[in-house]
Amino acid sequence: MAHKSVAKDLLNQRDELDSKINELLLVLEVNKSTMDSPLVDSEGFPLNDIDVYAVRHARHDLICLRNDREQLTKRIANELEIAHSENTPIEKEVATEKPVHRTSNNPFVKVSAVTESSPADEGGIKKDDLILQYGSLHFDNFSELKQLAQITNSSENKIIRVTVLRSDHPIRLEIRPHKWSGPGLLGCNIVPLTGSTI
Repeated sequence: MAHKSVAKDLLNQRDELDSKINELLLVLEVNKSTMDSPLVDSEGFPLNDIDVYAVRHARHDLICLRNDREQLTKRIANELEIAHSENTPIEKEVATEKPVHRTSNNPFVKVSAVTESSPADEGGIKKDDLILQYGSLHFDNFSELKQLAQITNSSENKIIRVTVLRSDHPIRLEIRPHKWSGPGLLGCNIVPLTGSTI
């Protein structure tokens, strides 16, 4: 998912460029000028009703920023294409995974926090989700939080099937623990229902 994160950063950069471009276009608008309108009169003298210096600089900067924006757009498309292709083998992997049949619908841990753009966030986990199943782990075979950590660490870059209870409705999710910009492989905090934290 690294490419997805890079694409997001590039989109933010492009938004900043768009903001600068709009400011420069405003300079031209205030001076009743376009990218190619004349700055001098028929005798070659600068027009008195416009700020020639400001318009010239705005035009130059606009050309540069528009070129930068075009390059950014190409990079964004490339990163998104790579990110999309990386999802393909994951989908194949899910199809071959054996389902786990839990014998209880009781939650055994709770999600107390989820970091934005983390693997947990990308997998659809939300704050306050009650976990009914985490891989092979469920209410009947859960004894300590260390079990979740073991499953997570042994499933790096692999799919874990997770079932959560959200607003009294069970929701099936698929998460892929992996290294990202934050700590750990998931980017969420899970606590036992007794209230102690990990």
